[in-house]
Amino acid sequence: MALRDRLRALVPGPMLGALRSMSRRFRPRAYYGGPIITEPTGRLGGATRTLAVVCGPHFRQHVPNAGVTYRLGLARGFEGKGVAYELVSVFDLARLRDLAQPIVFIAESDYEFLPPGGLEELRRHRHFVWVSPWCDGFERYAADHGFEGLTVSPALRERVLASEPAFVFAPATGDGLAFYEGWRRRGYRFVPLPLACDTTLYDRSAAPPRFRDVRIAFVGGYWPYKARSFDVYLKPHEAALTVFGYARWPYAGFRGPLAESDEPLLYRDAALCPAISEPHSAVMGIDIPERVFKVLGSGGLCLTDVVPANRDLFDERELMVPATVEEYHETVRAILRDGAAFARYRDAGYRAVRARHTYAHRAAAVLEALGLPVPSPAPAAETAAGVP
Repeated sequence: MALRDRLRALVPGPMLGALRSMSRRFRPRAYYGGPIITEPTGRLGGATRTLAVVCGPHFRQHVPNAGVTYRLGLARGFEGKGVAYELVSVFDLARLRDLAQPIVFIAESDYEFLPPGGLEELRRHRHFVWVSPWCDGFERYAADHGFEGLTVSPALRERVLASEPAFVFAPATGDGLAFYEGWRRRGYRFVPLPLACDTTLYDRSAAPPRFRDVRIAFVGGYWPYKARSFDVYLKPHEAALTVFGYARWPYAGFRGPLAESDEPLLYRDAALCPAISEPHSAVMGIDIPERVFKVLGSGGLCLTDVVPANRDLFDERELMVPATVEEYHETVRAILRDGAAFARYRDAGYRAVRARHTYAHRAAAVLEALGLPVPSPAPAAETAAGVP
């Protein structure tokens, strides 16, 4: 374990969150620079309404981490509904006044960096905020379980409330909604918005196979907190595992970065693509990873870790969700012996994603929550293969 991680382990969770908040507040803006936005707009011009996606100083459009892919996926989902989008720096909120009827999407964490007058600027526009859990005793609960990155300072939360958002949201379902009860008690509407599939990138492809040699495939970053899950679910199958990612993995099958255009082909071709969550998801029922939707939306065979909240989104015919770690490992071995016996999950999972879990569906949910008209979806286009 790195020295930084050992030191962090000695500091209680609530204190660590407060220290992070204080350090950010007193660092000059120049310490961060601005977000790196390489393509601020999409392909839709002349729209009468715009989704403004606020990007904080840690946003790097060329780095496909979860925060980037979620923002871009939702933006493209809105574009599919006839709403243009633009990525806007948190340091340049005055840009919102130049956009056509902006709807503003901002994360709670980016309130740390609002410039002078930023709250007033947000109040001018309809905005919705991605927030952290808030309920009685949550800080102690998170600390006792060793959950990281889920708490924020009360002062930051008050800044969110002071901006008067139209609603707040998080990727939560079922029992996980109870962890956001504090927002409702303060009179703000909470809307559950799970992650989804960006169908502009992930779909069943007619391209020739390229990754048929891959038995178990995983694409993503590696960091100590999530590695607690990786070591339980992926490490025991390291001999059959191929990993792609922009950060180095301490696994034998690490192959480095993967081209964005190859990712859906990998999911389609590989014998198995596990979807592994952060440690808190199994207990809290929140933050189902985007990978579930990507794999299924590419026609891949997906197996999740032991996270019952997946059943709030998919039934037992659509997605394999083990009840125990032992069942997970048994299922992996069975798939590697005879993947054809599980082929039915590929088609059922794909159809479920296309029917309920695309970013166009999430965009429609946002528009409904805002009381705005939702355009009727066009008939779903299939790939060049003509898959029914």
